[in-house]
Amino acid sequence: MRGSVAYQVHEVFKSVLAFGTSKHEAKIAARNENNARTWHELGKNLLVYSYNTADSYRDISKEAFAFAKENFGVKDITKLEAQHINAFLESKIEANVKYSTFQKYCAALEKLEVALSRYTGKEYNFDLSETRELAQQILQKTDAHRAYENPKKVVNAIENNVYKTIAAAQLESGARVSELNHLKIEQFKENTIQVQGKGGKIRELELSKQTYNKLKSLVLSSENQKLTFNTDAYRNELKNACKATNQEYQGSHGLRWNYAQNLFKQLQQQGKTYEQSLSIVSEKLGHNRPDITLHYLK
Repeated sequence: MRGSVAYQVHEVFKSVLAFGTSKHEAKIAARNENNARTWHELGKNLLVYSYNTADSYRDISKEAFAFAKENFGVKDITKLEAQHINAFLESKIEANVKYSTFQKYCAALEKLEVALSRYTGKEYNFDLSETRELAQQILQKTDAHRAYENPKKVVNAIENNVYKTIAAAQLESGARVSELNHLKIEQFKENTIQVQGKGGKIRELELSKQTYNKLKSLVLSSENQKLTFNTDAYRNELKNACKATNQEYQGSHGLRWNYAQNLFKQLQQQGKTYEQSLSIVSEKLGHNRPDITLHYLK
């Protein structure tokens, strides 16, 4: 599709507008005719019945599409994929939006998924489950401190060797879980691991020699030399390690917070100014804006 961001969003959303019809009756029909039971299943079957909701959903979709266009070069809204939408939502998490606001973003983008499916006739699946869980871990907390009290104890308490290595890599490099999952051998450089983060941004992860070699060994021994792991199982291992060490579970992202705070402290001890330290930590985390990094330093 061609046209401006606004034009394309409005065209696609025409497929899900049902002004003047009853949402209540539509819910009953979805339950009876389509056997929809969960809220997610209902959402797949329901359209948009309110002018205000339509405006809100379209505005959020425009913002997400503009993000994908700027960061991934997506100019056709029908080319949007799960990675684009999840990267956009992750940017909202790192901007520390309210959890209720994040939920509104998800609702709008799930409706965009429905609209694209109806508009094109092919099935879209943005799969926001992992990003939703990340938001629950981070945005629902009322306190500012989200790092682990003793992250090394948590890592050492993880029994599974693969997950212990993943946790160590997060703590040492500030990597996101998504950046470590599906690692390929060609990403391993002489002393670093090259990953592609949000917006297609490339950065180098600096690890200890021990963790680097363990990760490389895991990749080499994996099928097709590509390390893939279950993120839910990984988080469960972290939870169990937290129980074993009497620490509050902060999610996998908590290790990223520890990395940021540790690096910032080291840079300050080396004589770097506040602004220099903040800029370096921001770059290492893969943030486009230093102000996002400030949340990690609280």
